[in-house]
Amino acid sequence: MPIEIRHHDGRVLFVSASAGDLRGALHEAIRRGTPLDGASLEGVDLSSCNLEKARLDGARLAGSSLRHSNVEEASLRGADLTRVRIDGSNLEEAVLEGALLIGANLQGCNLEEADLARVDLTDACLDGSNLEEVNLSNAVMVRATFARANLERARMEHVKAQGARFISANLEKADLRAADLRGADASTANLEKANLRGASLVGASLGGANLERADLRDADLTDADLSEANLERCDLSGARLDGARFDGANMDGVRGLDAAKPPPSGPYR
Repeated sequence: MPIEIRHHDGRVLFVSASAGDLRGALHEAIRRGTPLDGASLEGVDLSSCNLEKARLDGARLAGSSLRHSNVEEASLRGADLTRVRIDGSNLEEAVLEGALLIGANLQGCNLEEADLARVDLTDACLDGSNLEEVNLSNAVMVRATFARANLERARMEHVKAQGARFISANLEKADLRAADLRGADASTANLEKANLRGASLVGASLGGANLERADLRDADLTDADLSEANLERCDLSGARLDGARFDGANMDGVRGLDAAKPPPSGPYR
């Protein structure tokens, strides 16, 4: 019996006369270079699938499993990946611009150089993932978790990451200009040379974090916890420091303190 892959509006996108199941039909369509934009694939098990260079823009994969799959260089612009399980998968250079990844499990994924601009990662888990040089500009990352993730040189300008968790993550040279990190937890994270200019870090936890040579100009650190943090040679020009805690922090060579508003207690080392 032929296996059909349909658009979410009911149109047939691809028919396989030889595949034994949906997985086989999907592999055949991708091998032939058939566009599967808007495909309806909700709740299906595609674990360990090869989706390399697949064209799935606008596809609906909510609740599906893509665990341990190869999604390298695939295009999933605007796709619905709500609550998808894609942990342990390879998404290197994949394009997911504007995709919905609400509550998705991306733990241990390789997302190096992937395009995740404007994605919605609310409540998603990316613990232990590799996001080196990823594009997350303007993404929504509210309450998302990035514990021990590698975000070196990630583009994260203007992200909305209230309550996100970056515990022990590597954010070296990450671009976080004007990011909303209110209430975020980046304790023991590496933010060396990170660009946090104009970022909101109100109530954020940065205890034990490495902020050496970070750019914190005009950042809002109101009520932030930077206890035991390393701020050596960082730039705090124009930053708001009302209620911020610096107990035991390394402040050697910090620039811009005269132009910043220090906390009333001034507990600098």
